[in-house]
Amino acid sequence: MAATQLILQPAEIPTEGKALQGELDPSIFELKDKLATPKSPLRYDLLLSVVDGYLVLQGSLTTTFELICALTTKPFEQEITLNPYLESIEVEIGQSLDLTEQLREDTLLALPAYPKAPGADVEADFSPSVTQVANEEKDSRRAEWDALDGLNTND
Repeated sequence: MAATQLILQPAEIPTEGKALQGELDPSIFELKDKLATPKSPLRYDLLLSVVDGYLVLQGSLTTTFELICALTTKPFEQEITLNPYLESIEVEIGQSLDLTEQLREDTLLALPAYPKAPGADVEADFSPSVTQVANEEKDSRRAEWDALDGLNTND
């Protein structure tokens, strides 16, 4: 079962660093709208180290979301992967640190602003081709001149 928090003690991290792997429950994302719905736990594989008063996280984050395609408005699943993942957080030795919020925010920032489902193609599905537009413009201009062709200009 995935955890709902990732809390650690920076003072307990050895100088050579500490490897940390696990999962955080999808409920950490706390999303209210239905445009993005987490479908899997947030998996993390990190190397933690403390350097000059900062906790440095290196590794990867991975989860899957159901997104709504901006072109077709149909739902589709997309894996969100941050690899390499690198973050530094100022720490005070002796205090515990909850990494949940940082991992949550970094993952949400990686979501696409305008998700596009695989196979959804703007030009093929929604826009006329360049050739089609050019032909329509040519036909339109020709029709304007056709009216003038019959005009008798001999006075």
